[in-house]
Amino acid sequence: MKIAVDAGHGYDTAGKRTPPVPTDVDFDKDGKADVKKGESIREHVAAVGVAYLLVQELKRCGFTTVMTGFNDNNPKNDADTSLTERQTAIRNAKCDYSVSIHYNAYGDGKTFNAAEGVEVYIHSSYSGKSEKLAKAVLKYLAQGTSQVNRGIKKSALAMCNCNTLGTKGAILTELCFMTNEREALQMMGNSAFWKESAQEICKGICEYTGVKYVSEVYIPKKTIKKNSSVKDIKWLQEKLNAVLTGESFIPIAVDGKYGNKTRIAVLIYWEKLGWNQTGKDSGWGAGSNTITALSKGRKK
Repeated sequence: MKIAVDAGHGYDTAGKRTPPVPTDVDFDKDGKADVKKGESIREHVAAVGVAYLLVQELKRCGFTTVMTGFNDNNPKNDADTSLTERQTAIRNAKCDYSVSIHYNAYGDGKTFNAAEGVEVYIHSSYSGKSEKLAKAVLKYLAQGTSQVNRGIKKSALAMCNCNTLGTKGAILTELCFMTNEREALQMMGNSAFWKESAQEICKGICEYTGVKYVSEVYIPKKTIKKNSSVKDIKWLQEKLNAVLTGESFIPIAVDGKYGNKTRIAVLIYWEKLGWNQTGKDSGWGAGSNTITALSKGRKK
């Protein structure tokens, strides 16, 4: 089954951005401002943030995907592709369904206001089977970050026109209001919200099409230490319990605290693999080799 994923507008499209933000915005919380105070978050940047992740989600679940309006996770080199070009690409690719990612706006675009929430659009005249798809997707979007559920709307939008697109169904998601300060900063300008939205849209598509949703397999990316996240330490503890089970080893508590018992379990695991034979490493850190071995369930 082939799904078209469209990232709304282009990087330089006039007006498609937030009002000037009152503070620096750090999309991925890496300590570096992606948008500085007084600048604007561009709709296309946040749309690509979701669209690219949605493509990965859909592929993992077995769908074939077609991208329009973007070609990778770098939004800055995307020209504003016309609606006609996007429609033609989707029709020529013979996609079954299409989803276009957008962020809503209200007012003059120069100041923030109170309009808020998430909604999904289908075409007012040529909607095909879009309504059931929209209901499934909106159900999951409404279960995530707390937002006003504005429901399903009908409008003669080009990216929802199943007749022109040649699809069975097509929806356009308005994930939040970029003219609402809270939603702009906490949602539109937050890569965690992008990921959440991509997962929710994919779950909705899977439910509607009868395809099983396949969750992402989480693997820590950095050395796990005492000051690592609770999530990473719990992952380490769960994996150690799994590979060391069935022996004299007493399972350690999965509490997210890298204490002495977890350290000893790491040392025991290394011994089973024939590592750290000099005994120089204290066990107060599980690096990339350990993480890789544990993710594969390697026992010796």
